[in-house]
Amino acid sequence: MSTKNRVVLHEAFVHLIRHFIAGTILYNQQVADRVGLHLTDMQCMNVLELLGPATPGQLAKCTGLTTGGVTVMLDRLEKAGYVRRAPNPKDRRSVLVEIRPEKLESLHAFYGEINKNLDAFLAATPEPELRTVIRFFTRMNKLRTESAQ
Repeated sequence: MSTKNRVVLHEAFVHLIRHFIAGTILYNQQVADRVGLHLTDMQCMNVLELLGPATPGQLAKCTGLTTGGVTVMLDRLEKAGYVRRAPNPKDRRSVLVEIRPEKLESLHAFYGEINKNLDAFLAATPEPELRTVIRFFTRMNKLRTESAQ
């Protein structure tokens, strides 16, 4: 592939990924506004959904927030009933934060149509393409994680 074609593909990719990220963030902000949460609160719950129960320190590392910022966020989420703090069985000096699944269902309702469309799109996407995208995002997430350290 020529250098010129590579530049065009690079620019198109960056444009499309930025467009996708912006749309996702803006939609998540609308959902957060509807349920009376902050966008960061929504992302914290996303992290908890991906990782499972986590300590506030782990959440600080994953979100980039200070430990004080995580405490304030967890206080909001706990007061709204989205998370609970439980004793950490591996360290009695700390707690684990866990999502309350019954509360999470109300948030998932906002994503029903999006998830339905995504499922249909993925079902129609050839497996080799899915494998390529999975490899790509695996490398991107690793790069991002390593850059943050």
